[in-house]
Amino acid sequence: MRRHDLVYLQHTATLVSPCVAADSPAWEAARLWLASGLPLVATRQPSLRGLVQLGLSLPLRLARQRLTIQVAEDQIARISAPLTVARCRSRLPTALAGVLEQLDEEILACGARLGVFGSLSWENLSGEIYRHAESDIDLICDVASHGQLLRSLEALKRAAAELPCRLDGELRLPDGRAVAWQEVAACYPHGERPVLVKGEQAVELLALDQWLSVLQLP
Repeated sequence: MRRHDLVYLQHTATLVSPCVAADSPAWEAARLWLASGLPLVATRQPSLRGLVQLGLSLPLRLARQRLTIQVAEDQIARISAPLTVARCRSRLPTALAGVLEQLDEEILACGARLGVFGSLSWENLSGEIYRHAESDIDLICDVASHGQLLRSLEALKRAAAELPCRLDGELRLPDGRAVAWQEVAACYPHGERPVLVKGEQAVELLALDQWLSVLQLP
């Protein structure tokens, strides 16, 4: 299980939240969400003694409140990768969807993989309204080599220049550590510059070259 993965729970799963009252409208919405068979999203995993930490973002009608939910690992039914661009295109205007489809094709052509998270993903999963006129697009791009990283970075730059909204998201390496793609674009190729690295358990500042050291050549 990695950050941004979709985590489906057993219907009998017992949920705990450190920040939401059990009788609150938000918690009732979470229960209804799970009763509908919808997934939560894997977040950064602190040490919780047999528990995993997941996230749920509620729709606009509930002020897009974000919930942190903990559940026993043995109550996970299945885990899947983030939604694809193809799965999400129907929720977008034609022009915006076209830019993302072209981006997806370029990413796949170089051997990398693109996934959707954030409000666009939640909207597609639930059918409810999450996005507004200023909403960003959030993408996770998995790369395994320097060549994939460079080609993906160029494709992301082109798409960002064409989109009417902000294109956010991360470039993630095989070890699970990710950096915002725009931060990589601002630093590359200056390998000594620090970047904020988001791992599966922790966040840290590393030199760009140190983060990139696990990539294959070329």
